[in-house]
Amino acid sequence: MPTTINDYIKKCQFVASEMLNEQERIVLANETEIVNLNKNQFTDGLGSDNKQLFTPLRSFDGIYKEGYKKQGLYDFYEKGIFIKGMFVIVLPNKTELIIDSSGKGDGEKKLFINSYTNLFGLDNYYENILNYDLIYPELMKFIKRYL
Repeated sequence: MPTTINDYIKKCQFVASEMLNEQERIVLANETEIVNLNKNQFTDGLGSDNKQLFTPLRSFDGIYKEGYKKQGLYDFYEKGIFIKGMFVIVLPNKTELIIDSSGKGDGEKKLFINSYTNLFGLDNYYENILNYDLIYPELMKFIKRYL
């Protein structure tokens, strides 16, 4: 049975109504890749505002484990809870996301991390990777599946 204009309109309405849900699904399915984009960005010394981080993350001398003080510089790129604790949340409007970490610690480490206003989130370069390399191809598959 051939597809009628009315059938096609219904398919278009379905795709339009589900687009944000699909976008959220894609973001959450790619959480590891998105977190890695943010890690790559601050490893490069860049903030989400397209500016240099005011202090390289490697320059903090802090507490690594309960009661254990490591000598030398605090290394945010070791396999610690700061890196392992990074996550992505899609906001209720489903058009924005937040990148954060549950491993910010307390005391001086927490103060140091919280002093950054541009640590979490993607700059223009990494946002383009997110939009055009991760989200766009998957959205096109979704659209093509129904239209």
